[in-house]
Amino acid sequence: MENGKKGMRAIIRWSVLALMACLVSCKPEVNIYADYEQVPIIYGLLDANADTNYIKITRGFHATDNVDQIALNPDSSDYPGKLDVRLYEYCNGDSIREIILDTITIHNKTAGAFYAPHQKLYYTDVPLPMNTYDKQYHYKLKVVLPDRVLTAETDMVGNPGFDAQSLGVDFSRMYYYGASRPFLFHPAMNAAFYEVSFTFTFLEQRTPEADSVPRSMHWPVGYYSTYDLSLSMQNGCYVFWYRSEPFYKEIEELLGADTAIIGLTRYIEDYPVEVIIAAGGEELRQYVHNNSGVLGMTSGSNEYSLINGGCGVFSSRMTVRHKVRLAGETVPDLLAETKWGFRFIGGGSD
Repeated sequence: MENGKKGMRAIIRWSVLALMACLVSCKPEVNIYADYEQVPIIYGLLDANADTNYIKITRGFHATDNVDQIALNPDSSDYPGKLDVRLYEYCNGDSIREIILDTITIHNKTAGAFYAPHQKLYYTDVPLPMNTYDKQYHYKLKVVLPDRVLTAETDMVGNPGFDAQSLGVDFSRMYYYGASRPFLFHPAMNAAFYEVSFTFTFLEQRTPEADSVPRSMHWPVGYYSTYDLSLSMQNGCYVFWYRSEPFYKEIEELLGADTAIIGLTRYIEDYPVEVIIAAGGEELRQYVHNNSGVLGMTSGSNEYSLINGGCGVFSSRMTVRHKVRLAGETVPDLLAETKWGFRFIGGGSD
């Protein structure tokens, strides 16, 4: 269920972004505060790696005053009861099956502009197949509302070959001033963009008698369109470039005054860096580009929606994580910074 839990947290995080973007960025001829008019809002990202897929279905609400208080009321945003929500699965253009989604109430949504901690989602725990080189999957979403029918569709993103190719990352001091280093990874089917980030994890022992505990630092590397990556492939792989400066900057910010603690030791294992590569579908790329401007893209037209009959986005994504070594002279460089207290112990596994 771990993938499902991660997917649930992600869908809640993104649903608020999608909802707020829709409320301010849907087609100008649609007035979300008009009397007797509701604006349906959908946010759903299918993931073949997830054991459960979730779709958030909500609505814009009419309010002439005290909007903040109304937003905290589930009755203002939720459709009552259970809607008829279905996925239609296709493989290489042929109809395969129909999947009926059920409702679930999650109880751990972080408090914010909209109601929490309970929130209703539509879900299916039916496994969704991953693309292969001879089978590619496509999905259509249908939502039946009291006054209209909403539809949207997307290709499934990802395949078993989507993964890292490089075995390490090199933050050696000799590359610290200016030079970038390449990292290779295999493309994901039907991906329109990628987001890449690094996580560096080490064990920290604050006194000789204390147990060692893991600490991590996470930082984004960049956003990359499939088109840009395709212009400079190496051996059939995409290449993104990273620099050494953020690595040392993040260490300085994370450790701060802890560098003055006497007896504090930090241990580096064999595979201390996790490379996280998230691939997103074309619909998500267009939605982000035209509405909110997050994920590294600039804001574009405010007249864009990907849901026929409503606002929001229905797309697909896949994320891969791969642990790699610190290459080159990175480990000796870290050990040379005695104020940080690093020791190399090895023993990690990929």
